[in-house]
Amino acid sequence: MSMHMRLLSLVATSLLLTAMQPAQADNRLQQQRSLYQKAKAELDTGRSETWLANRSFLQSYPLASYLAYEELTQRLKDASNAEVEHFLQEHSDLPQLRWMKLRWLRLLAERGDWALFFKHYRPELNFSELDCLEGQGLLALGKPAEAHARAEKLWLSSQSQPNACDPLFAQWKEAGLRTPEQVWARLFLAVQARNAGLAKYLGGEYSKPDSARLLSEVAAKPEKLQQTALFVHDSMENRDIVSLGLRRLIRNNTDLTLQLLNHYKTRLSFSDEQKRMLARDIGTLLAKRFDARGLGVMQEFDPQHSDPLVGEWHARLLLRLGRWSEAQKLISALPAETASSLRWQYWNARSTQFADPNSRQPLEQYQKIAGERDFYAYMAADHSQLPYQLNHRAAPVDSKTLEQVRQAPVIQRALELHAIGDELAAQREWNHASQLFTHEQLLAQARLAYEMNWFNPAIRNLGQARYWDDLDIRFPMAYRDGLVREARAQGLHSSWVYAITRQESAFMPTIRSHAGAMGLMQLMPATAKETAQRYNIPLASPQAALNPDTNIKLGTAYLNQVMQQFRGNRILASAAYNAGPGRVRQWLRDADHLPYDVWIETIPFDETRQYVQNVLTYSVIYGQKLETPAPLVEWHERELTPNN
Repeated sequence: MSMHMRLLSLVATSLLLTAMQPAQADNRLQQQRSLYQKAKAELDTGRSETWLANRSFLQSYPLASYLAYEELTQRLKDASNAEVEHFLQEHSDLPQLRWMKLRWLRLLAERGDWALFFKHYRPELNFSELDCLEGQGLLALGKPAEAHARAEKLWLSSQSQPNACDPLFAQWKEAGLRTPEQVWARLFLAVQARNAGLAKYLGGEYSKPDSARLLSEVAAKPEKLQQTALFVHDSMENRDIVSLGLRRLIRNNTDLTLQLLNHYKTRLSFSDEQKRMLARDIGTLLAKRFDARGLGVMQEFDPQHSDPLVGEWHARLLLRLGRWSEAQKLISALPAETASSLRWQYWNARSTQFADPNSRQPLEQYQKIAGERDFYAYMAADHSQLPYQLNHRAAPVDSKTLEQVRQAPVIQRALELHAIGDELAAQREWNHASQLFTHEQLLAQARLAYEMNWFNPAIRNLGQARYWDDLDIRFPMAYRDGLVREARAQGLHSSWVYAITRQESAFMPTIRSHAGAMGLMQLMPATAKETAQRYNIPLASPQAALNPDTNIKLGTAYLNQVMQQFRGNRILASAAYNAGPGRVRQWLRDADHLPYDVWIETIPFDETRQYVQNVLTYSVIYGQKLETPAPLVEWHERELTPNN
């Protein structure tokens, strides 16, 4: 055979071997997956034959550690300490490892092996039972002072503690260190948290059973405060009972609350903390109802605005009432940390503009913040006629760090769980990885997720790294064809539909909320069904709303319906999409005179206010990305009136 032919033969053989290697690897992976599923099913029934027989073959499989974990957990009581310690060290990145530590440390405590217990116990494991066992261990090691300090900390909880705390609490009590004030403090926490069972137990432990009973009665029926003769003594108990009762009564009876507040404030010496809570729970609730009486409550009970929420709602209520000079003065006096935010820099300028239309100061203040990428910065840019700034800067990720993250066992497990269809476990692993990574690795994790079209985790990883400027990752052009097509079909701004979807799900198609909302545009099942019928959109079952194309069709159709109810006003329609049209109409009562930005700022629901601001801001960003730029707020949207 000639040299030329031999070379051709070697090249052909090499190409054949190269082609076979991926096929062989894929075949091995499929075998491992099959064995994994079989072994997992067996371990779920307490059997381990398949895992033990194939442990060597599965060693390279990313999820082999899951099987090893289950097998060791089942025989943890009989395993040697050395074996457990070796497993904990070798698999320290497993998200479920803390549960093995809980079981093992519990066993060590039962055996009295406190040296090994304290070697591995960490408060960060976040198990109250282990914290209680730590206290028992301190007692066993002759450290009563430390044990009693642990008991006192564990005692002050609104929830029942594990049984492991009982011996610790009993010894603490026998030592004469549990005071009546500590019993009352915990009783108050339990009643405040509506933990009736614990409150009943603690009531029996308290030295003044009448006060304990009265606390529970007033918490359940705060109108009982009208029986003022019951609370004539300026005692610790009465101050707690009355302050809690007033804070509950305000939700159902404003006039009676204010009447009783005026009565008790001169008879009971409320603490500074109680006054702050009265200002927060009564004053801010009145402010959210646009009731001017909230101004007096907040001013009297928290004049220094030590609670930032009180200061902010004090300012918002003044804005809502059109008391511009007072608002500007109050905003200027807010604590520096609050006043320096873009929100309150904007409102300092805006309230000055309302109070003195001829002043040049607001323009200078607007220009100062207009270069940021933010809702208030964009409003400031509108006032100063400056262009919006996106300030995009790609996250700095080098190829070496990206590959390190890609090959990390925790990421390999997440990828394999995704590949076999276990999305919940895949998300758990991915989220757990972010707790282990450095800042640079978090950025790489975000980049990796983005490249795999895992947009929601990518956005979350950037947030965890506190890197806000990579707009490619934070605002991906996901599902572009469907979103743009259906937006146009419904006569909607594509940028607004994109913004709604980004805010609702961050482009995770399978996501479900606790309330039951589903898919990309987070549709409630009843809304999806009604919209499908109204617009003749096929919907075979409630589950079908999770299909991205179907979800987008239904979501844009419902957005169109809401837009028609609010005269094509994205401000109102966005608020209605989040909180419901009925609530938006309620917030619009007597608001015809309000500037649009004041109305947004005084939306009573914190979630809805932030939602509207995010959607409008995201619309600007997506408008630029779609090359269809639009203002933050259109001129016609500044008129806040719904259709009748």
